[in-house]
Amino acid sequence: MCAILRNGTRTLKPGTPIAASTRNGLVKAVWAGFARSEILGWWKLQGAEEVDVPATEFAERSDATGKLRWEFVPSDCVVAALLDHRKTVPILKILTRSSTEAELQKYEHPRMPLLLSRRFAALPVEEPEPDLFSR
Repeated sequence: MCAILRNGTRTLKPGTPIAASTRNGLVKAVWAGFARSEILGWWKLQGAEEVDVPATEFAERSDATGKLRWEFVPSDCVVAALLDHRKTVPILKILTRSSTEAELQKYEHPRMPLLLSRRFAALPVEEPEPDLFSR
C-alpha cells in the first residue's frame, strides 16, 4: 500500500479528500484506507465503484527503516482505487497488490499500489489550494 501520493505539487495522504475519475465523471472523496485487489470481486458485490486517481508519484514506507521510498507513476498510468458506497458519505480506498520479490527488496514493503492504464476521462494535475489567510 502507498503511504503518500503526489499529484503535481500536491501531497495526498490518508484522511485527505482526493479527486478521482469515474465512469460518470469527477468525484471527490476522503482517502480512508486500502483494499486488496485480490478481492476486487467482493468489493464490487458490496457496491464499490472502480475509480482512477491521478498521481505523479507514490511513496511506500519501508517496514525495516520506516523511511519513505518514492517512485514515479508512469505518465500513462493512474492509481486504481474504489469508491466505497456503504457509508452515508462514500469513501475512497486505494487498491493494492502483493509486491514482487524485486519490489519487496527495493521498498521493503509487502504491498504496492495497483497502477493501471487510465480507464476514465483524465483529470488535470492538481495544484495546491491557495492559503487565503497568509499575506
